[in-house]
Amino acid sequence: MDMTKDLGLENTKYEKKGKIAYVALNRPEKYNAYTNAMIYELGKIWDDYNRDDNLWVAIFYGEGKHFCTGHDLRQPEPLHTEPPSIHYGNLKVYKPIIAAVGGYAMGGGCSMVLASDVRILADDARIGYPQAKGGIITYGGPQRLPRMIPGMAKWYLFSGELIPAEEAYRLGMCVKVVPRDKLMEEAKLLAEKICDCSPHSVKAIKESVERGSLVSFNEAMIISKEVGAKFEETEEFKEAMKAFAEKKDPPHRRK
Repeated sequence: MDMTKDLGLENTKYEKKGKIAYVALNRPEKYNAYTNAMIYELGKIWDDYNRDDNLWVAIFYGEGKHFCTGHDLRQPEPLHTEPPSIHYGNLKVYKPIIAAVGGYAMGGGCSMVLASDVRILADDARIGYPQAKGGIITYGGPQRLPRMIPGMAKWYLFSGELIPAEEAYRLGMCVKVVPRDKLMEEAKLLAEKICDCSPHSVKAIKESVERGSLVSFNEAMIISKEVGAKFEETEEFKEAMKAFAEKKDPPHRRK
């Protein structure tokens, strides 16, 4: 189901295929450089994705040659005025997002990739924060990259060098690197693996990971137990435990 027109989207695309949402940046002629209007459109998409219980996972990608080359600096809008978004962490998506990345993912585009839960890169992908080379600033980079690759982050931020796909894999930044023409096919296979799991379990685990990442380990364990205790009160958990005891498939596999 193509939701692009229904949501009035102009520079993004949104499709629903079974349990998988496909979310695309759609300014290929501008290498998917984004504007505030484009971030606002993404907010509408993520809100619908959050609310649609039939969707279990999203694949986030860019139309054309590049994933996203960051904020469109030709637009007369200060960078600090960007609407809430996943790459700044002030827009919450409660279900998993797989970033399927080809070509450049730079600046805010790289932050969108790092804000996603799972990353798969094409062999031509290059990701990072080149702002220092141009004498400008990055907001997301100093916070996102050190949390992903603490030992190398400052080098890449200070030098403005981009991280090639194979190096990103070596550093543990992505699940795999695949040929460019296989990117979406391979991303779909990852999505299907997630769809083989309980959406309720995955959602609770994501909450625990994200909340726990903001605090110390001891505090994170308290959060983890809190999330787990809440989950154990749900009908989904009780039905799954009953199925386990009876050696039956869990409820989500019977749908």
